[in-house]
Amino acid sequence: MTDHASLHHLARQALAAYPLHDARCHLLSISENVIFRIDTPDGARHALRLHRPGYHDRAEISSELAWLDALRATGLEVPHPVAGLDGACIRTLPGPDGQPRHAVLFAWMEGTEPTTDIDPVAFNRLGHITARLHAQSRTWVRPAGFTRKAWIPATMTGPRALWGQWQAAPGVNAAACDLITHCLERIDAELAAYGTPPHRFGLIHADLRLANLLVSGSHTRLIDFDDCGLSWFMQDLAAALSFHEEHPQVPRWVDHWLAGYATCAQVSAAELNILPALVIQRRIQLLAWTGTHRHTRQVSSLGPDWLARTLDLCRAWDRGQLLRDVG
Repeated sequence: MTDHASLHHLARQALAAYPLHDARCHLLSISENVIFRIDTPDGARHALRLHRPGYHDRAEISSELAWLDALRATGLEVPHPVAGLDGACIRTLPGPDGQPRHAVLFAWMEGTEPTTDIDPVAFNRLGHITARLHAQSRTWVRPAGFTRKAWIPATMTGPRALWGQWQAAPGVNAAACDLITHCLERIDAELAAYGTPPHRFGLIHADLRLANLLVSGSHTRLIDFDDCGLSWFMQDLAAALSFHEEHPQVPRWVDHWLAGYATCAQVSAAELNILPALVIQRRIQLLAWTGTHRHTRQVSSLGPDWLARTLDLCRAWDRGQLLRDVG
């Protein structure tokens, strides 16, 4: 991980391309990307994102920003990239380790990250907003050169998994491996039968978990489109449960989300039926992520029984009991 002094140096390099005089940089988070809050003496505030090296290329980031512009044009409250003095929204900086780092400056968005104490009714609003996002995605003509990653079994839990191999997660033994392999074989078969027609599969946020929402009064704003890509539309609901799939409020969260979604779009029986497979696939993807991030505070916060709880969810799904009473 790059040291804080080097990150601040990169941030100042990026800000040189903007008319933000005497800007102060406050490091907010170091996760997949590095986020700074940028304050100026006139009271203006921005968020600067330093991308992790080697994950997205410039064309992928440009595609994300193009989609954000299109979503904002529909009235959705999503991040607003800010152009520099040269008119460009993406800066490419020479990293201290020799790897280039891309940077994007965004207008500041107000709100607080919700916790699991969130009123389940708030998921109704999230479902409504997600339906609006999907409606735009289904009709939007993507610009030439548009490119984003696809979130499918091969890239989520298979040999080309972008977040690591679940087999390498802490504590995964032969019995756990057999159970997860069995589940993934069934999931792959279900998703193959479900298919990828355009009314089921398209451009989605792909990471709409609680940490990527900002709530302010009656407003819910979607942030961090860094992993937006091509996947099943119901994947956005599966992702909304990330890290909390066994929480006792999950059935209520899902019911409220579906009710909100139904105010703008129909949810078919086939979509309801595929949802448990998407939820357990996402959980296994997150298990892989814990292996590549095992020394982080976030993984420590999941508790020593994270794997055991994941395996319990796998068994529940295999018995047909996961999300049995929703919809």
